[in-house]
Amino acid sequence: MSVKTKAVISIVLNTLMTLITIGIVISYFFTKNFLIKTNQDIFTYFTTDSNLLACIAAIVMVVFDIQILRGKRTIIPKPAIIFKFVSVVAVMVVLVTCLVYLAPRYGFDFIFGKTFFHMHMGAPVMAFVSFCFFEKGERLGFGEAQLAHVPGLLYAAVYFIMVNVIGEANGGWRDLYHFNDNGPWYFALILLVVQEIVLVIVTWLVYNIGKPKTLKK
Repeated sequence: MSVKTKAVISIVLNTLMTLITIGIVISYFFTKNFLIKTNQDIFTYFTTDSNLLACIAAIVMVVFDIQILRGKRTIIPKPAIIFKFVSVVAVMVVLVTCLVYLAPRYGFDFIFGKTFFHMHMGAPVMAFVSFCFFEKGERLGFGEAQLAHVPGLLYAAVYFIMVNVIGEANGGWRDLYHFNDNGPWYFALILLVVQEIVLVIVTWLVYNIGKPKTLKK
């Protein structure tokens, strides 16, 4: 498959993912239920935050893919590739967490129903596929791949402070994901950390398949 064909597919996937995600997030401002009681609640979920991060990265990819189509560059710059990698791992954390923890607990019909299908599965899959198979960049180093832990670590720190230090009664967050229900919170933290480490390595390996260490700019 030619570089320009891959660029076109990447543009389609990234644009579609971004438009659907933004449309869904906007709809949440007009939706109030037990999950979203106020507009502020929309952004307390890692699902929303990671999907919006993926949208920003997708827009960056579209810009560079258009430049590739116009012959103004041959590859996507390394910083942009790293940024996209970070966002892909973030949304893949959402997908895997839903598959192994949330869906068995709350039901697959609920976790992957309606708008959740896109936010929990559609967007992560589109982001992963476009990045690993259609976006042309240099090989990522293992050290560079570790930057993908940043979003998860930042959210985990905020979540811990808001839920376990401040607490809902004092203006913090309720335990949105019910990590404290089945034992001490640190068991869930350990599992999430291991899960993210595996996702970073798998995404890094799949992306690097067939990619040279350096490419002509």
